[in-house]
Amino acid sequence: MDDCKIKHFVIIRFFPKQFPDYPHDVFDVDFLSKQLILAKNAMASLNNQTNKNFEVVFVANEKFFSDEKYEFIFSTLKASTKLPIEFVKAVDTSNMYAKSGLKDLLKAAFDEYDYVIQTRMDFDDFVYKDAVADTQDKVSDCENVLAYGYCNGYKYVNGELYRYHSTFNEIGCKSAFMSLILKSSFAKTLPFLSVYSFRHDEFKTYLQKFLEKHGVKFSDKMFRQNTSTAAFLYYRHNLSLYNWIKTGSGKISTPKESPFTTADITKAALKDEFGFFLELKSIE
Repeated sequence: MDDCKIKHFVIIRFFPKQFPDYPHDVFDVDFLSKQLILAKNAMASLNNQTNKNFEVVFVANEKFFSDEKYEFIFSTLKASTKLPIEFVKAVDTSNMYAKSGLKDLLKAAFDEYDYVIQTRMDFDDFVYKDAVADTQDKVSDCENVLAYGYCNGYKYVNGELYRYHSTFNEIGCKSAFMSLILKSSFAKTLPFLSVYSFRHDEFKTYLQKFLEKHGVKFSDKMFRQNTSTAAFLYYRHNLSLYNWIKTGSGKISTPKESPFTTADITKAALKDEFGFFLELKSIE
């Protein structure tokens, strides 16, 4: 498939809406400034990729685009990378991906490229340096649609590094760098479909329902997990939306297992593999 044209978007949410279960004001400039620092995590990993043939897309609340006090968000993110970077509005917070600038961006790509890859990533997580290359290699396995993602990696909790592994009952993948690969001619026959359309941990189930609803027979070849590669470094912290919704307090519980030490991996190896630069207590 060397002659096919591929467009790859890495799509990152930056507070597209005020979630009802999240107690922090996502329109507060001080709060956003502190959160923007965490975006260095994802950008370090993306800048570290061995294959840089992709575009970074931030989906952000439309209010950030219309008020000058939020301009620092865009200028800071642009200054963090030499990669192509674009910002799109989440104009309808009830259905922010179906009705947003993202939809127009993807639809335009379907007209110009043979395959379009959408990859989701949280701004505070890290991914390994071959994530883009590995994901683009899967285009050769995609007939019309392929959801592809990772199940194995690390989690960073309170300055320590722990193993993370879950197969999500074989129907999902970790949100960090989960991708949806679509053949453009096929995608244009369906209603708009985004990598954010379904929960990452149940993606296979809902993709099957969606396709069958629209007259497409689902095949197990349309969903694939990578369960071996240590592909991501999931950052758990007390400001994350996930932790507030799950615990109601944002409290981070310390894992029961022992953290990794220098005998397992070094800071130099983590920096090389993930662009990781945060402090570690048990690893030198």
